[in-house]
Amino acid sequence: MGPARWALAGSAFAVVACCVGAAVAGCSKPPPSAAPARGDNDAEWLIVSLPDVRHITRFEGLSPYEYADRDRPFEENPAAPGPCRAVGSSERTFSGGWKQFRTVTYSGTTDDLRPINEVSHAVAVYPDARIARAAMARLESTLHDCASLHDNAFDFALNKPDPSTVKLGSTGWSHLYRVKSSVLVSVGVLGIEPTEQVANTVLQTITDRIK
Repeated sequence: MGPARWALAGSAFAVVACCVGAAVAGCSKPPPSAAPARGDNDAEWLIVSLPDVRHITRFEGLSPYEYADRDRPFEENPAAPGPCRAVGSSERTFSGGWKQFRTVTYSGTTDDLRPINEVSHAVAVYPDARIARAAMARLESTLHDCASLHDNAFDFALNKPDPSTVKLGSTGWSHLYRVKSSVLVSVGVLGIEPTEQVANTVLQTITDRIK
């Protein structure tokens, strides 16, 4: 979530904010970390800052959404059909076995009558590239299972623009997943046009940092 508050407008599916609130207890925000040592991937270092995301989106109204600022995955939408719970950045998005995890969401509105605009991103760092690729393979399979249900609440196009990337999208939102080296990345954009371009830019910013 992205993570947790990114959702679809109208009849499209929603990964709603109230699901986040139920998972808040006991969560703590990790301290900032310095640049990682050469050859290492550090989850905190890979996260894109709020000023950088404001610059990418050209939307100064974004602010941190503290409930979605986590150092471990959480269940975003427990009422969703089983495989569809992986949509976003939940426990089911990232297979177990990761050694570092970080997720943040920046959100805002243009006025009281407009829906939330949101950029969420998450990174899971695994012990090695093999484990990360296996996690991506399981995620891709699960997303195909979700799409095959043809659930009206999860009506999205699923495709694979390149061997390392999976893309979900519908009107008003875009979500991308990519594996590189030992890292699995999730980026979701809601309501900020062009959503796919914004999501691609945030994703590329993260993956350019991965060693």
